Amino acid sequence: MIKKKAAFGARMQIIVIVSMIFSFALIIQKMNMTLHKIGLLLLIVSALSQMAFGNMPPEATFKEGKKIMIIAYTIVAAVFGLGILLAPVLIKIGR
Repeated sequence: MIKKKAAFGARMQIIVIVSMIFSFALIIQKMNMTLHKIGLLLLIVSALSQMAFGNMPPEATFKEGKKIMIIAYTIVAAVFGLGILLAPVLIKIGR
């Protein structure tokens, strides 16, 4: 019986979920503040990655996965950039 290797999409979804669980473990520990900060950073990266990998079919190849990741991170960067640019305008409107 030959075991097939899991597709790229499925493997990356598992990796992201494990990294999120690990980041929560780093955040809830109370012994080291540096580990807490690393956990927060890892959680942010994992959450952003989950947005892309959560929309990727599990049977996706590396090439398809790379394309989806580029699109997802471009959308996230555009939303953050737009928010940064619009914040001063919206503050002026609110005054």
